Amino acid sequence: MIRRIFYILLVTVLLGGLGGGIYFWSHIQLPAIIADSIKNAPVPPETVSAEPARTDSWQPQIAGIGTLTAFQGIDITPQVGGIVEEINFESGQDVKKGQLLVKLDIATEEADMRSLTAQLVNAEADLARKEALAKKGISPRAELDTLRTQRDTLQASIERLRAVIAQKFIYAPWDGRVGLRDIALGSYLAPGQKIVWLQKIDPIYADFTVTEADFGRISVGQKIIATFNAYPGQVFEGEIVTTDPRVSDSSRMITVRATIANPEAKLVPGMYANVLVDSGEPMQVVTVPQTAVTFSLYGDNVFVVNAVKAKDKDGKEVDELVIERRFVKTGAVREGRVAIESNLKPGDRVVTAGQNKIDQGSKVVIDNSIALKLEDTSTIQ
Repeated sequence: MIRRIFYILLVTVLLGGLGGGIYFWSHIQLPAIIADSIKNAPVPPETVSAEPARTDSWQPQIAGIGTLTAFQGIDITPQVGGIVEEINFESGQDVKKGQLLVKLDIATEEADMRSLTAQLVNAEADLARKEALAKKGISPRAELDTLRTQRDTLQASIERLRAVIAQKFIYAPWDGRVGLRDIALGSYLAPGQKIVWLQKIDPIYADFTVTEADFGRISVGQKIIATFNAYPGQVFEGEIVTTDPRVSDSSRMITVRATIANPEAKLVPGMYANVLVDSGEPMQVVTVPQTAVTFSLYGDNVFVVNAVKAKDKDGKEVDELVIERRFVKTGAVREGRVAIESNLKPGDRVVTAGQNKIDQGSKVVIDNSIALKLEDTSTIQ
């Protein structure tokens, strides 16, 4: 009986130990082995695209954002009021200097002119009679002076009325193009009320601003090139004609004015212009694709691909590509490339696509088929 109990206890202990061993292996030791294996497993290299930094010859330029302004531009307005009797232009029409644009009603002034003319004829007749009598000593000189004053007053009134009538004929002061007219036949036109905008836009002004630091490189006669969102890929050339003699109190910028030939009237006042001014001699700069640079508040950086020696699992020496994060100082941006002013030399391979998968020390392989395509980055201003 005792032996039987002993066997039962022994079997129980053996089964318990076996169960404990199985639990320890499956829940503790095996997960630890798997985790350690994963931790120590070699990380597969990431696929990126890369290309070497290169040396380019860039013309130093001053960039500015400007606005087009008419060479001459005014609001055509009347000096006197009246009813619109004639309109001799259409919206958007080219007009010549001296062309009659608007005629106001002059019926009242014509009636006044007839009345004054009749009074003047009568006054001159009275004056002639009095002068004849004065020569005979019959008429007093004071009466003669009064008649002369009346005649001169009537003549002045007629001249003033002629001037008023002339002001009711509104002419173009110079060649140009009119805008959208703001009047209609039969409407009353008050003194100073806008009729239409007249502008001369060949040539046209491009006003743009530069910083105080760049102002020293600006001079009258320098050539400029301007581009516009309305005409992508097209370049307009011009020349600096003057600069504002003071710095803006609000922006601390200086306004520069250039003229651009506009014979086809493609450019109109109010357009935004992207202006570049060539300044100085061409210089050699190190450039990389714009996609290679990571811009941040903490500093701009690029990922440089370095070739290093390493050993494989069999102990053989192999070449590996390892990433180095390198902070750089960036300069101008042109045609999808960025000038690097420091901490990068020609020939250094920089990552141009795949930066989101790598960091300092990452191993990579290069596949330039995944390189990003350069797109048009122009925007409407």
